[in-house]
Parts: sequence; structure tokens; C-alpha cells
Amino acid sequence: MNRFFRKLITRIMQKKGYSRYFAYDVFKVRFDDFFKNEETTLKQKVWAQNRGFLSNRIDYLGLTEENYRNFLSHFDYYKLHPINGRYSHWVDDKLTMKLILHPFTEYLPEYYYHIGNGEILRLMDCSDEFEQSEDDVINLAKAKGFLAIKLLSGSGGFGFIKLSFLNNKFFMNNKMIADKDLKNKINRWIDMKGGGYLITEYIKPHPELHRIWAETPNTVRIMVVRGKNENPKIANAYIRFGTKDSGVIDNTHAGGVTCHIDINTGCFSDGKIINNAIIKDSPFHPDTKILVEGCIPQWKIICDEVLRISNYLPEIIYFGYDIAVTEGGFKIIEINSHQGINFVQRNIPIFQNELCRDFFKDLILEKKRK
Repeated sequence: MNRFFRKLITRIMQKKGYSRYFAYDVFKVRFDDFFKNEETTLKQKVWAQNRGFLSNRIDYLGLTEENYRNFLSHFDYYKLHPINGRYSHWVDDKLTMKLILHPFTEYLPEYYYHIGNGEILRLMDCSDEFEQSEDDVINLAKAKGFLAIKLLSGSGGFGFIKLSFLNNKFFMNNKMIADKDLKNKINRWIDMKGGGYLITEYIKPHPELHRIWAETPNTVRIMVVRGKNENPKIANAYIRFGTKDSGVIDNTHAGGVTCHIDINTGCFSDGKIINNAIIKDSPFHPDTKILVEGCIPQWKIICDEVLRISNYLPEIIYFGYDIAVTEGGFKIIEINSHQGINFVQRNIPIFQNELCRDFFKDLILEKKRK
């Protein structure tokens, strides 16, 4: 019955203009907003949803009758999916991204193994000394000290695992794990159907960012857009620092500290922590007590190279780069084809941002013509 209901709702929402990927999710978040959100009134819920927003974004974005049109609404943004059309999978699939961006391999982590569908597959950066067995994966972890393990098509930090080997002991997401239990985990990953897991290089942040928080890569999100017959341009950027609450990931939704980046200078400040759409000032890191302020090292080089890479993929018109800045340069952790825009809009509403306003207006008009 539940499966039938989900299919029915999906079809109804698709007729309203949502892609199959988002159709049911949009229905669910709207339903939950009306019937499970106790933080807003019925009047607020009706007002917000009639204008394309979930009601918990009224305070978060500071929505009023006078300004809500300055913002790209949630429901309009969902309807734009997939912005990159058939080319989305070029970047959504992390292994495909690695292969397509082969000319820029210096800016990508090393890829060691693909595990799933009954196999352990060696990838392009795995040394010849390691074969395709559970023991070889374990020996690689011992040799490297740190590994990143991630779902092939995951996003938002979901499913991410930090595997460490310190003082002759293994740690998974900073919790000790026995060798036999690690081997059992690997065997379960082998049995996974579908995408499975990638095992890659674990990226440590640049010392300037490491001093603020050392337990996560502290990734920079860079939004790149390309209007029709135009060159790509950077429209927005922010940085995220992990915390004890966020664990081994630094994502905003997990409890990380997030700061907007001035795209002209690369400088960041005014940290925020967001929990269930409630935003709290955090100028100092909550755990290290260090001022969350500074400038991204090598910012101009990063921007120049990101635009060069974007030019190399002209079929993709919308990028959400997640970048780890390192002592030697930077690494692209992943590229999102439909990135979250809530924090971006809190700083500058989409339709007041001259760098991306026309891009999104054109997309909405094109969607309405279909």
C-alpha cells in the first residue's frame, strides 16, 4: 500500500513540474511542514507555502510580503532539477567525475578502490603492491594512515567514513574498531548492490584552516553558473568547519560552522551554526574557541582553476564545487549538480545577486515554456 501511495504521489507531483528524483520528497517536506512542524502557526504555513517556501524559512531568510520575491523559492528551485539535464551524472557520480576530469587529476584526490556488487576493484591510483582483497584494503589503510570512504553517488556527507590507523589500531569515524570487525564491514560493502563505496585519499586542510578545526577537511563550497552563450562565473562561496557535533564531516546541516566568503578577496568571517533552520552566531569556534576568521589560502589560483575546469565541461552550466584547500594547493572532493541554496540566499537573495539573477530567471522562464 505504501509503495502504491508513493508511486501515485510521485506521478501527481511530476505533473506539477517536479522531476522524478524530487517529486515525492517535495510532497513529504510540504506534508511534514504542515502537520509535524510545531514551530510555526497554520497561518504562517499557508502564507509560506503559497509563496513557494517551507514555513521554517520565514525567520531563517527573514521573509516578508515585501521581500519574498527577491528569493528563489524552494519549490521553484526543486522544479528546475535537473539543471544540467542528461549531463548531471558526469559530476554526481564521483567515479565518473574522476574519469572525466582526468586532465585535472592534480586537483582530485587519489582513488584507490571501488567496493560493491560482489567485487573489490582496484582504481587508477592504487599502487601495484595492493591487490583486490579485504586484506589488501586493510594493508592500504595501514600504509596511508588515513582513508576516506564514501558512497559512489552520496551527497551532503551521507555515508562518509573516515578510516584511520594510529598506534597500530584502527579507528572508524574516530571510534576504535577491531581488525575482524573492519574486515566484516568490508565484506558487507562488497555485498552492496548499486553504486557501492569508493575508497580514496583522505584530505587534510591547509594549516591556516587546520588551526581553527583539525578533525575535518573544512571544505569550501563554490557556486559556478554559466548563462547561455556566456563564460562560467563564480557567483557565491562559503566555507564550513567541522565541530564535535558534526563529527568527521563539516556540513552545515550536521552542525558545522559556516562562513560566507567574499569572492573578490577570499576572506571569511561571521561564523554561523544552523540547527533545524535556526541560525546562531558563532564568531568563535564552539570547541577550539578560535576566532573563525581569515582568508582562503591561494584564493585567486583556486578561482582561476575552478573556472578553467568549468570551461572544460561546457555542457554543465551549474556547479557546486566542494573543495578542500591543502598546503600544496586544493582538491575537489565532489561537485554537486543541484546544491543547497538556503545559506547562500541568507547572505544575498538569488534575485538580488547580479552574478546569478539572470541565470535563474532564464531557467524558470524556460521551465514554464515547456
